[in-house]
Amino acid sequence: MKMRWIMLKLNFESNNILNNKKVIIFDLDGTLLDSVDMFNKIYALVIESISNVKVSTNQIQEDWDEFAHQKIEGDFYDNFLLHLAEKHTNKKHDVNEMKKLYYEIEYKFISEELKYKKYSKEIVTELKERGYKLVLATLTPKYAIDIYNDVNKNLINDFKIYDIFDLVLTYEDVKEKKPNPEIYLNAMKRMNVSKEQCLIVEDSLEGVKAANNAEIEVLNIVDENMYKVQKTIDDLSNYKMNNLEEFYKLIIK
Repeated sequence: MKMRWIMLKLNFESNNILNNKKVIIFDLDGTLLDSVDMFNKIYALVIESISNVKVSTNQIQEDWDEFAHQKIEGDFYDNFLLHLAEKHTNKKHDVNEMKKLYYEIEYKFISEELKYKKYSKEIVTELKERGYKLVLATLTPKYAIDIYNDVNKNLINDFKIYDIFDLVLTYEDVKEKKPNPEIYLNAMKRMNVSKEQCLIVEDSLEGVKAANNAEIEVLNIVDENMYKVQKTIDDLSNYKMNNLEEFYKLIIK
């Protein structure tokens, strides 16, 4: 499918992007949640805890981007932990011990510190009120979504995921990770709509590629953690906005 990239300005009519759309499909991490750098910090803390080796969050992000392109057998997150440990400590480590440590560190972050990005609440609320069906399509595991929905007061005070979204798809709902289009094709099928009636909102290169592979229009919301691949994201996106505020202003215009 031939893609086009449009740098949207605020004086564009909102129907340029939402015209004939019935379902808006959101990615979560880096799109609605200010979480990408947080997870990079968690991985860095795990590596430091098992080896006293300090790895920058930028390096973790580069490792993630590189690893995400590979065909992985078994659990993606388990294999990524093993990959980080072997690369940065030159040793093999027990994945179960690493996972236990990861979950211990992660819980405090995702249950207490994590917040939605500015204008996430306003966007999903406004779209819901205007009659759009909302889907969350994320490779975040369900246990984390449950914590966001039931435990994290910062997030609950803005909105509860299971209340605002008509459908929530997580890591457990798919066999293939992005850029495979499985999660987006599943969302479209479950909502009983055509590709033309959907819009995907994404921040990452893998997510935008997944949208392309599903042949569904995609709006890229820039996330600073993607700066090294942003040019490629620009080339593959149908629409681009610098932040969620721009999207919100366009919706209500």
